[in-house]
Amino acid sequence: MRVLFLDIDGVLNSTASCIAFSGYPHDFTPAGLNKFDHVAIALIRRLCKVANVKVVLSSTWRLEFTPEQTSEGLGIPCIDRTKSLPGVRGLEINEWLSRHPDVESYAIVDDNSDMLPEQLERFVQTNMDDGLTLRDFRKLCALFGVNEYAQEPNPLPWA
Repeated sequence: MRVLFLDIDGVLNSTASCIAFSGYPHDFTPAGLNKFDHVAIALIRRLCKVANVKVVLSSTWRLEFTPEQTSEGLGIPCIDRTKSLPGVRGLEINEWLSRHPDVESYAIVDDNSDMLPEQLERFVQTNMDDGLTLRDFRKLCALFGVNEYAQEPNPLPWA
């Protein structure tokens, strides 16, 4: 299994999207969805499709929304969320990974740098002003070994 640990604030919304859309999103209602950066969401959707990646929510949004609500709201394959533990976010990610030995590859995308040293080579740090950029998307593609221009996998094995 391939997993992307996803933060939301500072990744799928930013200061730029806040200014452009008059506020930060707080939910997955139509009004809330209008405040997200839809290019950033589309890039995450594309990564999930071309690299066969599942999303684990590591954002504080996990405290209010279930993986199912996140999947439905953002149109991404969110399968789980990390536990809320004392300390840095990297510990929460490490704990999740320890319970899922079937993970063959993972990446982390977050605007905060509170990861463990051994996670840094799998970490793509965004910034709150811009959110997920094309450069960040390219780094994620490289971590999963896919070409950024790759077409979606063909669902028919003979085609």
